[in-house]
Amino acid sequence: MAVYGDVSYVNSRSYNPLYAAYDPDAGTAFLVNRTTSVNQSEDRWYKYQSDFLLNYKKKIASHNIQATAGWTTYERGFRGQSARVAQKDGGTAIGDDPRFWYVNNNFTDAGSITGNSGQYESSTLSVLLRGIYNYNNKYYLNATFRRDGSSLIYNPDQRWQNFWAVGAGWEISKEAFMSNVPAINFLKLKGSVGVLGSQNTYGVNYPYFPTLAAGNTAVFGNQVYPSYVNTYEVDKSLRWETVHGKEVGIEFAVLKNKLSGDITYYNKLTKDMLSFLSNGPSRTLGNFGSISNKGIEASLTYSGTVSKDLSYSISGNITTFKNKVEKFGTFLPSGETTPNQTEVGRPIGYFYGYVVEGVYQSYADKIGSPIVVGYDYGPGDLKYKDLNGDGFVNTEDRTEIGNPTPDFNYGMSFNLNYKRFDFGVDLQGSYGAEVYRVWGSSELPYSRYNYPTFKLNRWNGEGTSNWVPRLGDKFAINRLPSTFGIEDGSYLRIRNVQVGYNFANTLLSRARIKSFRVFANVQNLKTFKNNSGYAPEFGGSPTSFGLDYGNGPIPIVYTAGINVNF
Repeated sequence: MAVYGDVSYVNSRSYNPLYAAYDPDAGTAFLVNRTTSVNQSEDRWYKYQSDFLLNYKKKIASHNIQATAGWTTYERGFRGQSARVAQKDGGTAIGDDPRFWYVNNNFTDAGSITGNSGQYESSTLSVLLRGIYNYNNKYYLNATFRRDGSSLIYNPDQRWQNFWAVGAGWEISKEAFMSNVPAINFLKLKGSVGVLGSQNTYGVNYPYFPTLAAGNTAVFGNQVYPSYVNTYEVDKSLRWETVHGKEVGIEFAVLKNKLSGDITYYNKLTKDMLSFLSNGPSRTLGNFGSISNKGIEASLTYSGTVSKDLSYSISGNITTFKNKVEKFGTFLPSGETTPNQTEVGRPIGYFYGYVVEGVYQSYADKIGSPIVVGYDYGPGDLKYKDLNGDGFVNTEDRTEIGNPTPDFNYGMSFNLNYKRFDFGVDLQGSYGAEVYRVWGSSELPYSRYNYPTFKLNRWNGEGTSNWVPRLGDKFAINRLPSTFGIEDGSYLRIRNVQVGYNFANTLLSRARIKSFRVFANVQNLKTFKNNSGYAPEFGGSPTSFGLDYGNGPIPIVYTAGINVNF
């Protein structure tokens, strides 16, 4: 039996000062935040897991048998509350001093206090069986079965789901015929097939009970009546997402085990994919189709020794991706600010829009070009390509303009040991994905206080720019999904750099210390990228991702510490 727990508590305070923004057209500054305010919050998170397992192990001649049976429980929850208060109307501003950053202080207006609280809890119960068999440590077979139940799947007919997996391996290097191949130290063929499950509800902790949000208001007589709507629609048949996977691969080691590697081909079919989908003015959380993913995972490591004091290792890995929508319950078109589109036979969430040929430089340029249907436009606006050649630019001229799924991800690491010093570098990268720059492309002008610097080169007269259009909130034609927003999402990041020193045991034995190590570490030291945003990676949902909304950069983290074993 094993029990695990994780409890977190956060008590925080924040302060909102007065601040102004500069209007370059008027040449003056204006207050954006006109009153000071204070926020206080108190949050608690917890996670508990318990495993009740019975293990059996037996060896009969060359037959090795292991079996495990039991059940596991997992529970997580949250309790939190927060409050906000502003300064007294016309009173003294709350000081920029942590001593005053409390809801109750002499500068605040008690009537402005607003509060909020929240909680959630969920749990999972699993019953499992696992068997492992090998003959003479050469032929391997393993099988697992588990039945999982989740509180997130409220429908009792869908709450429980069975999952299984079967794997086999053959250590070819132990066969007699391999004794004549001394260059190969280890060679193993492996394969597996199985079904896994997911209960990811994308932050919704009670999927069958949506929260309410304020809607439109109506006036009857002298009374104003508010309305409330569900934040999403409920799919009563919500069920587990399942992943049906197949893998086959080899593991090997050569050159006296100095060079080792692993190459695996995978083919996965995700069924009943959990996702939010737009449904007119609302959205629905449900199971919406099947997605196939296939590719190759490969890793390679070389270890070498230069002398008794100097050794090193170099590792690399790569994973290729190819996905396709096999089945989808509905067509999910792109929108003005969400260019992702999902349809059967195409990559999930691919970018769909117009191809930009340049910027209209004059009215003569406009008259001599295909007519754009449904939009007012003129010099300084983006010029879209008439793909079907009918003389008009409309929705029929849209096409695939990018794919947010990379061709492959990769990583590399280098480790060096010299006497008692150690040094390591980890690199992480991605190649072949496009990102869509919503920031500065599809958002309304003046919706933020800073623009990307390329806006300085915008069109402001004939011949000034043939790519960046003019500014203005009434030029909706420039906000359509198009290649103007497409950028290369490939990158290489120095993810981690660490240096350490291990003290000699002769110095530690007197203090009854087994080992003592000091180290310094830098995370996210540098990212080499091609897109104009702060970072090349963005979150999202399974059908809407790869969108750059101008989020902040990944921080560089410097740490130092010691490792002591007594």
